[in-house]
Amino acid sequence: MFCSVAAGVTDPGVCLAVNKEFVVFPALHQRPNNRGHMLLVPAGHFGSIADVPPEKAAPMLAALQATTQAVQAAFGASGTTVRLNLGPPAQGIFHLHWHITPRYVGDDFNSAKSREVPLSERLQLTAELRQHLVRRAPAQIRN
Repeated sequence: MFCSVAAGVTDPGVCLAVNKEFVVFPALHQRPNNRGHMLLVPAGHFGSIADVPPEKAAPMLAALQATTQAVQAAFGASGTTVRLNLGPPAQGIFHLHWHITPRYVGDDFNSAKSREVPLSERLQLTAELRQHLVRRAPAQIRN
């Protein structure tokens, strides 16, 4: 699934390039108080962190750092939660990805129920993130 999103086949327009190896796009499910939940995904397919070649580790961390800072700035968050799920039952999609969720003081993050958001709202989230991601790493952005 993530391979087709990263290629622009599924939900065209939601994907932003962090650099030539990583893309970011809004998660299909968002918690109401944490609008802006994004996924950072390697454009190439890796099933797990164990499958990543060592030379890709530094670019991966740079992409995660730029995306986390952009999410916080774009959505006015006081912090972020970054999550990486590995293996069953934690990992539902076996394409390496990080969840980056904006956090706010008193946001009720652990008990708030998430909801599926329509494509139009996901495109709006992408637009809000784009300007902040470009500011974080202007030389690395393709879009």
